[in-house]
Amino acid sequence: MSAEQRTVDTWLGDGAVLATLHLPTIGGATGVVICPPLGYEYSVAYRTLRHLADRLATAGFAAIRFDHAGFGDSMAEPSLDMGARLAAAELRIAGADRIVYLGLGSGALVASRHATDDPGAAGLVLWDPAGSGRAWLRRQSALYTIEVGDVADQAPEGVVEVAGAEFTREFADRIAALDYDASLAERMPVLVAVRESSAGPTLPKALRPAKDAVTVLEVPGHEDSLDMSSILASIPAASVTVVTDWMRRSFAVGDGVLRVPAPVTTAVVGDLVEELVRFGPHDLFGIVTRHAWSGSGSWEAPAVVLHNGSAEHRVGATRHQVELARRLAMRGIRSLRFDRRGTGESTPVDAHEPSMLFTQAWLDDHAAAVDYLDLPRERLGVVGMCVGGWIGLVSRPESARFVAALALNDHRVVPQEPLVHRPESGAQELAPALRDRLVAGAKRHLPSGLLAALASRGVLRFAEPNLRRALAAGTDVVVLLGPEDAAVWRAHGGPAAERRLRRSGSGSGARARARGSLTVVERASGDHALYSPGIRSAALDLSVELAVREFGLAEAGSPISAGRLRPERG
Repeated sequence: MSAEQRTVDTWLGDGAVLATLHLPTIGGATGVVICPPLGYEYSVAYRTLRHLADRLATAGFAAIRFDHAGFGDSMAEPSLDMGARLAAAELRIAGADRIVYLGLGSGALVASRHATDDPGAAGLVLWDPAGSGRAWLRRQSALYTIEVGDVADQAPEGVVEVAGAEFTREFADRIAALDYDASLAERMPVLVAVRESSAGPTLPKALRPAKDAVTVLEVPGHEDSLDMSSILASIPAASVTVVTDWMRRSFAVGDGVLRVPAPVTTAVVGDLVEELVRFGPHDLFGIVTRHAWSGSGSWEAPAVVLHNGSAEHRVGATRHQVELARRLAMRGIRSLRFDRRGTGESTPVDAHEPSMLFTQAWLDDHAAAVDYLDLPRERLGVVGMCVGGWIGLVSRPESARFVAALALNDHRVVPQEPLVHRPESGAQELAPALRDRLVAGAKRHLPSGLLAALASRGVLRFAEPNLRRALAAGTDVVVLLGPEDAAVWRAHGGPAAERRLRRSGSGSGARARARGSLTVVERASGDHALYSPGIRSAALDLSVELAVREFGLAEAGSPISAGRLRPERG
């Protein structure tokens, strides 16, 4: 059967866990709890899991996606039990009388555990499953080491860092202890969907005793999904079809009508309030975070728009945007973190959707966020990481009192068109390399005015124009650079631009006072993605200190890291 679907974004467990239900208009007797992977895998798989849930609901299944407690946007303490348990209960309340647990990557370990513990479980899908908890943790730790390289900061005592997440040692030990239960195949249908391999399908070791009792299918496309950066990752549409078709063959969906639960859009946990919102012409999804005492006057409080980097959803690398939002709230500052088009919960998922990185669409999405908050510039700021910092500088800088550009490493002036990634051949890769050498030579010898003109036409990237425009609008700008970002900053003429911009703003009179100030902070350690704890902590501290100072909520403390304090406006 084929059915339309309805989606419901909601908090579960009094705000402990954020979830989205995908409910068919007809059917839904079988519900699917989709257990997400952890860390960076979740960031790159987010749209894939949305696409799967859409396909399942269209096929008549009720599906639910969720953030594990303590991860993503969820507000409870870290747990691999609470999210799936609450999700299954929500499906049962809606009317699903059979529950199938489905997990992708490391989420397969969680799905297997809940299928074992839930006496009402009717099936299990292990989709591109991790080999074991210990194997997954070892691999993710290695990926973290490769990603941060020799610029890593030392992890705090008792903390384990992996790509895109950090765990306490105790929690990491619990992950390492996870494995599969081969006896489940005696109780329920089990699908193990593994990557295509010339050597044939490979089951996780713990499942090999049940190889004749489980269904094993090879699925394509996962090398370009979980193993890629979010900029290049694609949705494995053929794999989604394989899983959906197996579900259709294995479980009935019925012809009843589910109860659509009323969404819980506001969560109050302690002193924090988080509200799920939709806004703008493209119905963008966001979360407003504020302090509970702000009450009915919350919309008058100063606010910060938070932009994530890359093509990832709103939580940020190692959840830094969630932490930043909650720290700002404790200082009386609201924040809006949201999904730009083509990310997270915003806009429908297309299996072949293009990358919207550095596009005009994302600049327009920021403008929609500014319009939604509807604040005078004195009460609005922007904090953005990577492309998020670029967006803050380029889109409506005159609407914000300040922009903090964290890990800024792209200084293009002209937005690019949406891109569909196509691997290039080796011969074709010579042209960009030659172009980069020519551009580097030009930047050493051409005057800054000509470089700015070329940048404004999209011929090259040059740090000065975006900064100059924001400063001329009266916006204070703080740029945080790690070692990789600093190298790009120098290659794009950043230090010379900084000197020129400081000179042009050092005069006297009304014009000089109306200009914004520029602070550039370089760190000797830390990676671009903010996985490394030292630079991530510095980014959070800088952002909170800047917002408190700019909004006049407290006396200014020590200078912003190694940067200079901005001069007071007259």
